[in-house]
Amino acid sequence: MTIEPIGIVTLLIGLLGLTLRPPLLVYIFLCFTLMGSAAAFVLDSLGGTNVSPAHLLLGFLAIKLLSDAETRHRILEGLSYPGAGFWLLMTLIYALLSAYFLPRFFAGQTMIFSIRENLNFGIPLEPQTSNLTQSVYFLGDSLCFVVLCGYASTREGFQVLGTGALVAVTANLVFAFLDLATYFTNTTDLLAFVRNANYSLLNDNEVAGFKRIVGLFVETSSFSYFTLGFLAFAISLWSDGIKTRFTAVLVALSLTCLVFSTSTTAYVGLAVFMSFFYLQTLFLAVIHRRVTPQAAILFIGSPLLLALVVIAIALNDDYSGYILDLLNTMVFNKLSTSSGVERSSWNQQALVNFFDTFGFGVGNGSMRASSFPLAVLASFGFVGTLIFAVFFVRVFFQFHASDDTMIAAYRRAARTACVAWIIGASISGALVDLGLPFFIFAALACSRAAPSGAKFFAQSRQVMASFAKPQESLSQGQSAFG
Repeated sequence: MTIEPIGIVTLLIGLLGLTLRPPLLVYIFLCFTLMGSAAAFVLDSLGGTNVSPAHLLLGFLAIKLLSDAETRHRILEGLSYPGAGFWLLMTLIYALLSAYFLPRFFAGQTMIFSIRENLNFGIPLEPQTSNLTQSVYFLGDSLCFVVLCGYASTREGFQVLGTGALVAVTANLVFAFLDLATYFTNTTDLLAFVRNANYSLLNDNEVAGFKRIVGLFVETSSFSYFTLGFLAFAISLWSDGIKTRFTAVLVALSLTCLVFSTSTTAYVGLAVFMSFFYLQTLFLAVIHRRVTPQAAILFIGSPLLLALVVIAIALNDDYSGYILDLLNTMVFNKLSTSSGVERSSWNQQALVNFFDTFGFGVGNGSMRASSFPLAVLASFGFVGTLIFAVFFVRVFFQFHASDDTMIAAYRRAARTACVAWIIGASISGALVDLGLPFFIFAALACSRAAPSGAKFFAQSRQVMASFAKPQESLSQGQSAFG
């Protein structure tokens, strides 16, 4: 095992976090989930498998949160039938069993595109190291959801996780700026300590004259995927009139990053999500018979702005030619490129895997696809996919009454972010792992209880100072939001 410098830093942060109140550890953990190209440890005995800083810190965070009796009680409540936690636990059990038994039972009976081997041809199904590693990742996702859902169901936890969500959106933009700044100043080596994972890092590519933004992820597709969800969270809060100036800035910057990322995931995902969000906002306005000024701007301004942009581009031959070439390269003709052909073959083979195994699947971690639904179907089979689908239904349609409109707005924003990530994963998701941020925001959406009172989010400085004052308790009604 090789311990990296970022791993030592993570260990120190985790040990320090055990001595302080949870907020600081939660905020740092959320930021660490954005370091997709970092490795805290490299397990040489498992073929160079990376242990990310976020997963390492998750262990410390779980220990810290489980030490609180109220949080433990809320976690057990969250695992009860028929909540989302129960169905995720069932999916986890099925995933672990499938990873061990299915590659052995159906060994050699179908061809798969391996996760670890970067091959453009299929190999016979057999047990692989990725069955273990992907199972561990899914275990981490499940632990993250269960623990944070229980924590967010406490007085302190909801406000901290809500604050942390905005911290993550902001940190993602900061990392994007660092990516661009170090690239254009030829100082990319400054980020080498968080770009040390054993992956093929694509952090210095250009398309159509633009530097492909990757932040601290492996490639621009991953950056675009997560940024799409963060944009969804921010624009939902803005539409509901929550912290409008701050969230408007987050929306504008996240949208700019997606536009200039030159990513197919960004362009297609953004078009699909914005259409969904427009219709969702219109539907909620009709149901509740109340329209915020921000929602009114969205209803009227979005079509007008889109029309003006299209007209402005069409009237300029240079701009229209450039934009058309970019769209042809990244969207319209994507499937005819070598990358598009390869990814299409992954999806086709995923369907073959499903039928070759008579609907049982090849097991978690056995194969890769280029679309999340197909990856789940081929890996988990019909039964596992059905169980996993019920979890998503509970995330998106499990509503909890609240007398505070802000609490409802944050839950709705978290669900909207999860929808955006499902859209992005359906476009380019290779595995069943949706990433830790998805399960963090799903936990916020599914939290069962939160402090009542109209001033729940009023005093941000008390939360930010809470981890420095161990003797104080936010459960005494002094609720706040950063």
